[in-house]
Amino acid sequence: MPLMKRSTAILAWLFMGCIGTIAACLTVRSVVRGEYPSALAALGGSVFCYGLITPLAKVVRGKQTPRVNVDDDGTTFRPDPGIDIPVQVSLIGGVVAGGLVAVLVPLGKLDIPIPSGLRYAIPFMAALIVVIGAPMLWRNISRGGTTKYLRLSTQGFELSEGLRSASGDWAQVEEISDQVPTQQARSAGDAVVFVMSDKSAHTIAAGAMTPDGSAVRELVRFYWKNPESRGELTDGRALERLIALIGAR
Repeated sequence: MPLMKRSTAILAWLFMGCIGTIAACLTVRSVVRGEYPSALAALGGSVFCYGLITPLAKVVRGKQTPRVNVDDDGTTFRPDPGIDIPVQVSLIGGVVAGGLVAVLVPLGKLDIPIPSGLRYAIPFMAALIVVIGAPMLWRNISRGGTTKYLRLSTQGFELSEGLRSASGDWAQVEEISDQVPTQQARSAGDAVVFVMSDKSAHTIAAGAMTPDGSAVRELVRFYWKNPESRGELTDGRALERLIALIGAR
């Protein structure tokens, strides 16, 4: 999640905010009419929209700060809670809404107006949201209630994001970049890319941890190039170094 232009954020706020507000109104309407499954579906849609736009103010201002845990083996970096939590709540809302819409529309039980031309497309798209979102929810739970994490130790790294996980030793790393080698024409933006000696690449987006993710990338590059300093990863000094990198930008 790199730094976002203010105009883009405003458009996202307006678009998703309008949809979320409409969904909230439909929630109240369905509750009044006693159509509680439809009300829950509309509420899920509203939560989905508002959950996505809530972090935008922090992203636009570049105020992301990671959640960091240090132990005797290394340091784990997770997204800013002000971004991570709303995104997870949004995902829950989307899965709930998608599941209910996928069931209620074919049964003719959805108390929400749907254009006749979309009566087949909407249940399909709703089911697709569930198929994609449910496994992601499970992965978030399995990794400790977070959308992603990056762990650095004296031995190597471990990362998990979306449905992907990867790990490796420092000796296996050939380069730390913001680009996947096979996509040199495209910058990965806020990505931290571990280019391995076998030419594979493991990527995690760090823009939800620090502004544009560059400070995290530079921190990883530092410990890759300076093995004598990796002891900092076990005593809290890695966080101090990251704060200094953020302040220098």
